[in-house]
Amino acid sequence: MASAHAADRGSELVPEFNAFVKLSDRTRLYLLGDLTISRPGDTTEAEVGAHLDFTLVPVLRPALREADWVRERYLWTRVGYVVLGSPDGSASGPTERRGIVELTGRVELPNVVWLVNRARLDLRDIDSQSSQRYRLRIGIEREFLVDGVVLVPYAQAETFYDTRYDTWNRQLYQAGVEVELSKTWRIEPYVARQNDSRSASANVDRFGLVLKYYR
Repeated sequence: MASAHAADRGSELVPEFNAFVKLSDRTRLYLLGDLTISRPGDTTEAEVGAHLDFTLVPVLRPALREADWVRERYLWTRVGYVVLGSPDGSASGPTERRGIVELTGRVELPNVVWLVNRARLDLRDIDSQSSQRYRLRIGIEREFLVDGVVLVPYAQAETFYDTRYDTWNRQLYQAGVEVELSKTWRIEPYVARQNDSRSASANVDRFGLVLKYYR
């Protein structure tokens, strides 16, 4: 496959819904659903998934709100399963099935800034062809209280290794802010740029809006 060029950039709009259900002090259920609307081409892809989050080192920080399950922990893992496909039924079935294993660690820096590192393995079945993708992400975030509203701006960078090409072919840069609307609801607008040396269609600028529910 030919290398992609900057002129081939597209754009994506990604509305997303996340639900986080606390099962115990050490586990929670994470459900997701999103649509990716791509241009040019006006194509739409749907994604649904279910995950289990598990605290490896249950170190709690009582000063934070109970809903902040992730920000109360320094090390945790996630296992999940995701299905991607066409929401209008134009395809005969899912275009991809993906098993997920993640490990996330958090390190406190000066001025209450947090360094967040994540390693992820995607076990992919794309049109009945198996492959793996390795993903390494690093980011920073900081919590602010503005007029009684909790804001958590963040920035992160991620690189992807795809066994179909045996190379680190994709980079993703993202920045956004999580806004606490209530104890159970949050919203997260973000912008992202994705570069891919193996696919022109994957060179995109993305705007996303995530609605999050906590229980």
